[in-house]
Amino acid sequence: MDPKIRNIFMVLFMLAFVGTIIVYFSSNQDMKLTWYFGGAAILFYLIFRFSKK
Repeated sequence: MDPKIRNIFMVLFMLAFVGTIIVYFSSNQDMKLTWYFGGAAILFYLIFRFSKK
């Protein structure tokens, strides 16, 4: 995979990770919404991690 695209997935992972923490505390600890953001963060990390050439 192109390094630029890999970097995009890394940025998406970092945003989803931070978003998970923000959603957890700002939504009065709504776990359903938190798991959505956490799942997205895990997905972006796995794409980034296993997309080496």
